[in-house]
Amino acid sequence: MHATLLLARLRAAVLLCRWPAIYSLALYCALAITTTTARAVDEVGVPVETSNGRFIALLLPSQSKAFKTACDTIRAGVLAAERVHGDASIPLVRAYATDDKEENISAVYEKAVADGAQVVIGPLTKPAINYLSDSTKLRIPVLALNSFDDTTLPQSLLYSFSLSVETEAAQVAQVLQQNMFTHPVILQVNDTLSQRMAQGFAQEWRKVTGSEPLMITVSDARRDAAELKQQLLDANADAIFLAMDGKAARLVRPYLGNDRAIYGTSQMDSGRLGRTALVDLTGVRYLDMPWMGMPNSEGYDLYNRTRSSSNDLERLFAFGIDAWQLAAMLADPMGGERIIDGVTGQLIVGKDHVVQRVLISRSIGGK
Repeated sequence: MHATLLLARLRAAVLLCRWPAIYSLALYCALAITTTTARAVDEVGVPVETSNGRFIALLLPSQSKAFKTACDTIRAGVLAAERVHGDASIPLVRAYATDDKEENISAVYEKAVADGAQVVIGPLTKPAINYLSDSTKLRIPVLALNSFDDTTLPQSLLYSFSLSVETEAAQVAQVLQQNMFTHPVILQVNDTLSQRMAQGFAQEWRKVTGSEPLMITVSDARRDAAELKQQLLDANADAIFLAMDGKAARLVRPYLGNDRAIYGTSQMDSGRLGRTALVDLTGVRYLDMPWMGMPNSEGYDLYNRTRSSSNDLERLFAFGIDAWQLAAMLADPMGGERIIDGVTGQLIVGKDHVVQRVLISRSIGGK
């Protein structure tokens, strides 16, 4: 059932992606957050009575200066979701502030369990997730807010929910394959985020087609424009995947012409691009979450969110909303089929305990 729904949503995205008309996290940005109507409480604050003494524990490294903005934004989303969707049947949220030292996460987890937590949201970083899984036998569900890696020790109560750029890139590869493109070329630049996107796309393309996509590293698009054009011709490229953020993409896109479909991830739109940059990126298609692509959807106004100029922060706020929705579902062992129409996408809890997000299609300069 899950696979059928996922395929159906992907095919819907394909139809939207077909025509031109149609994370790194921002950790150091300033953010003002108000949560005066939230029902949750910090562990350091005044305790509140929870339903039957049960609660959802929120474990975020908010004591770390490097992660504070991201943590505050995610927390605001969690509390907004609780305010809008919470009821007497769902445990309240209690926030536990942690630092960025992964060896301390087990003690905080054990304290939350001893206090009566029924579900945990967090940790946020991969080292903390792996340390918790390696060192602690989990007794209640843990919704980790990052992706698993090859060193993550699987546990039956450990789940992964993330805004992984690799996963977004993989979904772009699925869209291109469904749209009958056969010779995509990956353009990457010399940074870690770009290389992660490129590998995510390439790995999925090999999986769904059995073929290897051509990968080209672009150092200076203007200087190398003629060579790049020839490489695309030699590869018989019918689509281009820009494995880069919007800032890098605007330097490359003007030299690619309009003869091929051009795709990217949500990193195309940081919310900080000026008019000139948007002109440079006109026609680039990418996948994003409904919170960004359909901001006026019914019910979104209930979160009482004043939109930030940073799309990175907006995505983290939406991430918090859906983290709460998933945690509320995990708190109910009889919750039935694990599919949620979330603000970050349609959420499907896979058999591997990884939450898949089915995204929507957007186009720069399109509608």
